Amino acid sequence: MRFADVEAAVIPFIKARAGGVTVSTKVPATRPATFVRAWANGGAAINRVLEDVQVTVDVWAPSQPAASALAATIRTAFLNDLQAAFPLVRGVSEVTRPYSQPDETSERYRATYSLRVRATRT
Repeated sequence: MRFADVEAAVIPFIKARAGGVTVSTKVPATRPATFVRAWANGGAAINRVLEDVQVTVDVWAPSQPAASALAATIRTAFLNDLQAAFPLVRGVSEVTRPYSQPDETSERYRATYSLRVRATRT
């Protein structure tokens, strides 16, 4: 059994739902005005077949309404569509709902999700 690369799965999943916004696991040196960063930041194996993976999603946008709306779109996608898009995902729960985390130059929203993921057979 081998656990899936969750980051490799969620980046294109978010890109397909974020309306052409750049999505990555890292913040680029020159960050676009609207940008999404998603990365696995915790979790643990339950046993050799199942693991819980925490994925944090940051959304930057020029305005609070734009950042909030994009974070809400991603939230809806995680809670409603992720399991259908990735059969190895057995469940999705919200650790923290999207909340405001503005930085010096833009609005930012952050949310964390817990994914229960089944290992693949190798």
